[in-house]
Amino acid sequence: MMRHLNILIWTVTLLLLAGCGNSEQQFGSIDEEIDFLIEENRYETALERLEGEDRSDPEILQLFEKVHLNYGLHSMNTFDEEEMRTRMNRALRQFTEVLRINDANVVARNQIEQILGVYETIPNRQPDEDVIEGLREVGFSI
Repeated sequence: MMRHLNILIWTVTLLLLAGCGNSEQQFGSIDEEIDFLIEENRYETALERLEGEDRSDPEILQLFEKVHLNYGLHSMNTFDEEEMRTRMNRALRQFTEVLRINDANVVARNQIEQILGVYETIPNRQPDEDVIEGLREVGFSI
């Protein structure tokens, strides 16, 4: 009986150690990892993960575009303690990055136009100067 109890304790200990030793999520590809991070709203982590990758690779550029687009949408549509202007500036920065990667991205263009339309209705308010400069670089006149 004691021997069975020792085996049981040993087995449980090994299982616990195996579970604790590998707390990181395992992915089959970078695409899966980026999709997971986007689902978790961990956009900064996703961008950091992509930072060391080859930007001349079309698949990597597509992943950058995807992260920036989702980050921008999240910034626009998430209402938290941050001031709206802070969130909209972040969204505009992300959409600008999308257009630097793919100037034909209709979603990013439409979202920028929507945000700028809101700014037009608020007297004496506009995006931060660096945001305006980035928007000009991708073809918006502000």
